[in-house]
Amino acid sequence: MTPLYDPARHEPLAGAPWSEDAARAEIARIAASARDEFDAARGNWPMHPRDDPPTPQTRHADLYFGATGVFWALRDLASQGVIEPMLDPRPWLAQLAPRARAAVAHEAHGTASYLAGECGAMLLHWSVTREPAVADALHALIRGNLHNPCREPLWGNSGTLLAAIHLAEASGEVRWMRLVQDGVRVLLDTMEIDPDVGTWTWVQDLYGRRIRYLGAGHGLVGNVYPALRGAALLDDVTVQTLVERARQTLERCALRDGELINWHPFTDAEDLARAQAKGKLPPVQDCHGAPGIVCRLAGAPRSPEWDALLLAAGELTWVAGPLAKGASLCHGTGNSAMTMLKLFRRNGDERWLDRARQLAMHMIVQVERHRAEHRRGRHTLWTGDLGAACVLWNCIIGDDRFPTLDHF
Repeated sequence: MTPLYDPARHEPLAGAPWSEDAARAEIARIAASARDEFDAARGNWPMHPRDDPPTPQTRHADLYFGATGVFWALRDLASQGVIEPMLDPRPWLAQLAPRARAAVAHEAHGTASYLAGECGAMLLHWSVTREPAVADALHALIRGNLHNPCREPLWGNSGTLLAAIHLAEASGEVRWMRLVQDGVRVLLDTMEIDPDVGTWTWVQDLYGRRIRYLGAGHGLVGNVYPALRGAALLDDVTVQTLVERARQTLERCALRDGELINWHPFTDAEDLARAQAKGKLPPVQDCHGAPGIVCRLAGAPRSPEWDALLLAAGELTWVAGPLAKGASLCHGTGNSAMTMLKLFRRNGDERWLDRARQLAMHMIVQVERHRAEHRRGRHTLWTGDLGAACVLWNCIIGDDRFPTLDHF
């Protein structure tokens, strides 16, 4: 049987016992480092070497690994009383969306992107100022992205829909609810039967290729997530249809080994054959693999079928262990810890909270190891230290809300 993950991408748990004091101290260190290493002249942070900057002077402004994400995390942690308020973003808010847009102006998939483009930056701007003009511009941006042919969450409709959901909840305005409903209807209408699998999926027109991705970062699971996240704004039949189609496809595509389940990133038979010929094993991270699937679909209805899928994916994540890449939300141990928290909140089993906290202690080791190696912090939300700080706080209070997805 094909192994379910590549052990070379993981490392053993550091083994330190859970310590709330150590977690709080690390959050404080991360926040202080972000404050002290902020480039006030540019209103930003230099990219970290581990994020592969094109030049040492490169700065990003987006939610994923730019200033918007760092400002959001500092503001969110301060709002919960975890840290003192610091680095008021208001002097730089008006710059964030234009800078984020300019950074991806060369992309064929547009500049709207919730994580990598202007949408997330505009949402932060509105969240801080409540300016009507920003809301109007954001509404037009999201509506203009409804039919993006990417059909995936990084660049496409299912990503920018998250901003509409947050606005609908924060403002109570009917126009946002209608926008969410329109966007989810587009998702439902563009689903197709996968010719290789025989169940429902989407075709992604992405980076010059047509491919059928399965996971949270670029595929089926990431597209279904807005229907679960915005279920209160939608009719039950639409939500149930999308969730049930997702379950059928995940069941069909699951790679099983006893009580463990993982998934290949894609369903296309030719792509799978090429990956297997090269010896590529399924990843265990947010964008592709079991952790992202749990983190997006842990809100699926309780049923024996869903419980079995999600618990087996969680077990695989735990068995695989910490990601060697670091503590991040996207490709690191932070996402594995969030997977444990999701299952703790879904099932109420303290074992999952204990596992999340063990992974959190390992995250502290990883953050400090990379700080010592590079003599600086990694000031990003999704790839670096600020995401780790948010996960550490979640582990302290037992919260499973995924930063910028489940709440903004």
